[in-house]
Amino acid sequence: MTIKKIKLALICTQGGHFEQLTNLSELYNRYDYFWITNENNQTRSALLAEKKYFVAVAHFKRPWSYLEQVPTFLKVFRKEKPTHILSTGSGRTAFIPFIFSKLLGINFLYIDTFSRVNGYSKFGSFLLFLGQQIFCQWEDNKNQKAVYIGPVFKKIQYSNKIQVSNSDYIFVTLGTRSEPFTRLIKYIDDLKKEGTIKEKVIVQAGRTKYTSDNLEIFDFCSPDEIEELIDNAKYVVTQESAGIGSICLKHQTRFIVMPRDYKHGELPTKSDMKEDLHVKLEEMGYTNVVNNLEELKKSIKNIDSLKTGFPFDNTLAIQKLTDAIEKS
Repeated sequence: MTIKKIKLALICTQGGHFEQLTNLSELYNRYDYFWITNENNQTRSALLAEKKYFVAVAHFKRPWSYLEQVPTFLKVFRKEKPTHILSTGSGRTAFIPFIFSKLLGINFLYIDTFSRVNGYSKFGSFLLFLGQQIFCQWEDNKNQKAVYIGPVFKKIQYSNKIQVSNSDYIFVTLGTRSEPFTRLIKYIDDLKKEGTIKEKVIVQAGRTKYTSDNLEIFDFCSPDEIEELIDNAKYVVTQESAGIGSICLKHQTRFIVMPRDYKHGELPTKSDMKEDLHVKLEEMGYTNVVNNLEELKKSIKNIDSLKTGFPFDNTLAIQKLTDAIEKS
């Protein structure tokens, strides 16, 4: 009997998609594998010792940007010859590999993002429309092509961590998007000036340009440094980000979410960042979602009311994905 050698292509977009896929290391470490993702501080740092290939991120507003990815994927696929593609999206990086999977007979396994609780991402919806089976992290009994696997985040053995109420700083993070999020930093600056925020404020501003004597601002740092800042912060204020939110939950650090708003120039399109994870987490008591200065001020004053200790466990995900890989 010939045993088929399995080789995984791990394909995802930088940010939360990348963070989610790295949580499946217990799965992909069983096989030969390589990465294709976008190059930034996060991916460079995390993949130092890994076999990886970088491709520019595409966007549907620039259709030609997908065509620009084709030579890279073609070259890598010819060289590596994967038997399976495992992807957490988004379509900005995984669309061309999906097309290649159909042309080359490669098994395509797609996990829709943890940040979509009700409904699916654009790419997930596109795959379902084509009749492709996908894996989802929140239960949906209405679609037989959406297989529930639970969260992909690793099981956490929570320590008896006492919330760092005596921490000397709060952490504000704006992520890696190219659009500025000046509104959030200005709100934080105003609340620091008036005394609502008494702690030191450390801000990861990304590509948002802002100066203030009240805030300690930097642009980017490594994922490990971000995680350390979150772990030791009294609390975190963030844009809507499944990656940052999951790290806060992992470290039992309370956090507040302020979603970006297209009308303020904080998103490239109205349909971008239509995630609802933060809404679900607010319903469960793990965060507060705010949209203006007064809501942010109220949430900061009541930060200690938020729950910690989210029940992460990817046992089911690893079991179902292993079965899907080895039976295909």
